[in-house]
Amino acid sequence: MRFGVVGSALSALSLLAVALVVAGCVTARAVTTLPAAPARLAVVTWNMNAGRGDLPRLVRDLESGRVAGAPAQDVVLLLQEAVHAEVPRLRELADARGWSMLFVPVHDDGERMRGNAIVSSRPLHHARAIPLPRERQPRIAAAGAIVVAGRELFVVSTHLENRVGWWKAALGSDDARGRQAEALLRALPADAPGIVGGDFNTWLGPDEPAWRLLARRFDDTPAGRTPTFGGGLVLDHLFVDLPEGWHASARVLDDTYESDHHPVIAMITVTDERTTLGPGD
Repeated sequence: MRFGVVGSALSALSLLAVALVVAGCVTARAVTTLPAAPARLAVVTWNMNAGRGDLPRLVRDLESGRVAGAPAQDVVLLLQEAVHAEVPRLRELADARGWSMLFVPVHDDGERMRGNAIVSSRPLHHARAIPLPRERQPRIAAAGAIVVAGRELFVVSTHLENRVGWWKAALGSDDARGRQAEALLRALPADAPGIVGGDFNTWLGPDEPAWRLLARRFDDTPAGRTPTFGGGLVLDHLFVDLPEGWHASARVLDDTYESDHHPVIAMITVTDERTTLGPGD
């Protein structure tokens, strides 16, 4: 299975499932030195600002090595605020490269259906949508798995609540994101390696429950607190749990690529590739 759309949208009263059709940093807030060895995998998380971001240019910069100094062998893009109307273009971008694509519709704002997406140079397996507790708006993560150097990694693109009603905010809006992070962690394998990227809306900083919970679970996450959004806010993260012998370094890109968020990239090297290669390696 190469391309897909997993649909899930919340109406005012209920979650409506849309058919799955598949054909075909603590966080990534870190600024660290990227490894000298060629990267096996580049993972980028990016909020596309309701589809306004220039994804083709970002992909070209990844492929040319302009972003990280050298092209990675494989690429995974974890996208938030992709829009349903742009799915054909996502599919075209992926199809031209033989990549996999998954789109999960989440919320119709009256003008467009926004959602989370995964675009991967590795075949994407076990594609699914993960509904999170609703606060102000529906929140649904896109999830799948890839095989790299013979090891399966789950990959997740998510977008947590940005704000809640004033009566809840008075009690602490970070609790809403904490509940969503807890639900996401319950839906993921407890001991398997994987990467979760997204816009976590951690307005209140590293003491937020969501930030703490995910950093504790994903203990290979590079350290750092580089802003990804205006006002010096660190909202976008890559949380990383890697197999033994793998290493991740991460940084926030200077270019916003026409979005209001900066992409965050993790470059992952495999220092011990004695593992038997898996399908597609």
